[in-house]
Amino acid sequence: MKRTVAASPAVRKKAAEAPAAAPAPKRRASAGTARRRPRKRIREDKLVSDGDLISHGDLISKLPDDVLGTIISLLPTKDGARTQAIARRWRPLWRSSPLNLDASYHLRRDEFKRLSLVSRILSDHPGPARCFAFRFIRLHKAKKRFAEDAAQINSWFHSRSLDNLQELEISFSLLEYGYGQSEKEKRYPLPPSVLRLASTLHLARIGSCDFPKEIAPSLNFPLLRQLHLWRVSISEDVFSGVLSGCHVLANLYLSEIREVGSLRICSPTLRIIVITCLFEGKGELVIMEAPRLERLLLRPPVLGSEIIRVVKAPKLEMLGLLSPCISEIEIVNIIFKGLISSSSESSIRTVKVLALNFSSPALDAILDILRCFPCLQKLYVIWDKYVKAEIKNARQYDPLDPIKCLDNHLKVLVLKNYKGGEEDVGFAKFFVLNAKVVKEINFGVCKEIGIDKSWMTNQLRLLEVETRASQDAQLKFGSGSYCWGTYLDTKDLCIADPFSCCFADGVDALSEAYM
Repeated sequence: MKRTVAASPAVRKKAAEAPAAAPAPKRRASAGTARRRPRKRIREDKLVSDGDLISHGDLISKLPDDVLGTIISLLPTKDGARTQAIARRWRPLWRSSPLNLDASYHLRRDEFKRLSLVSRILSDHPGPARCFAFRFIRLHKAKKRFAEDAAQINSWFHSRSLDNLQELEISFSLLEYGYGQSEKEKRYPLPPSVLRLASTLHLARIGSCDFPKEIAPSLNFPLLRQLHLWRVSISEDVFSGVLSGCHVLANLYLSEIREVGSLRICSPTLRIIVITCLFEGKGELVIMEAPRLERLLLRPPVLGSEIIRVVKAPKLEMLGLLSPCISEIEIVNIIFKGLISSSSESSIRTVKVLALNFSSPALDAILDILRCFPCLQKLYVIWDKYVKAEIKNARQYDPLDPIKCLDNHLKVLVLKNYKGGEEDVGFAKFFVLNAKVVKEINFGVCKEIGIDKSWMTNQLRLLEVETRASQDAQLKFGSGSYCWGTYLDTKDLCIADPFSCCFADGVDALSEAYM
């Protein structure tokens, strides 16, 4: 243990009279340290750098609540709910923000536990909900559990959170697949409570289910602008009742409609109809009256079994894909059977964009079709090896019988799956030498063909571009996607040209020489 010894009064007096010790000399800063300037802290959330104040920290939380609510509503459902854990201020924001509920596997991978999670979200969030999307819903197979799951799903659409729902997407997984001749796909019934939302919906996508056998005559969809039905069983009367209740419907998408042999469309507001392999077997679609219809977009079936009749569509401007796989299509009194027209005198003057789908170049058949569209401005010809039907008994081209659209209107020609062989070159050369006002001829070359300078030089020579009919024509070579139907964005059916994905903009400099 240390002992402290007090100094005597004489020692203390002598120390006080002694001069103060000189301060220690400062160490000379090195060249490296001389350039460093200490950072001056003035506040916890601000720094001084070159005379400017720079703020850092949680800037997002300083945004107004309504802005934060918009941000939260745009996040995936799981991430939006997690924002409650950020800070005390964030806790009420998720519940006060519009709900966009996307019950994909990202919400929860377990299909059955996802059902209860959706129920919990709807009970916790007071709404309003803008969007509800649950694709490929799967229920338990056991009878008791199936009934419990069905009751739970039906309860969702009674939730007050969905009272003002604007967008609905709901589809189910198939109960089972049937492979025998007498077996059929079994689908879940659409919950009746879904129709409770009819008055506020702007968009509805419904798939893989049985539509109710009857609907109330008063069922009304006053705001519905887009309706998608795919792989649903629906009766002709119910389908007509749904359409009659849609007062502003602009876009209609139909695919694989089951257990019905005929559908009729009468709508004063429809502008776009998209049809993809419409019927399970043979069937007939009749567009009785569509005074505003501008686009009829078709993805032909593998085998010819569909009949399509357009009785009255005075504003139809875009049509395709027409294929010999469609057994019969009638447009304004012109009947095409296997794409062979019944009349060479009648014409469809409103159509400006036409897309054709063939197994191989069939010049005579296509020229015969073009006679029916004298005002055509843009033509797509897509060669598809999976098109099994062939054109039969096509009339041969007569040079003394001019094709009006080639002389006066055709501005753009797109050839898809072009290989540059003898048949392809012969087909394209006809348009090079005879399309008098064409501005662009786009060659969507097959991906297995290597496009290089030598290949294109040879193609331009074979096509005889020096003697082309239109001196303003541009020849462009590129590669394109395989099938427009695969890449068609059905969420945006109003895109300027839904066939444009058939040709990718990959123009080589060499083709620019022939403009």
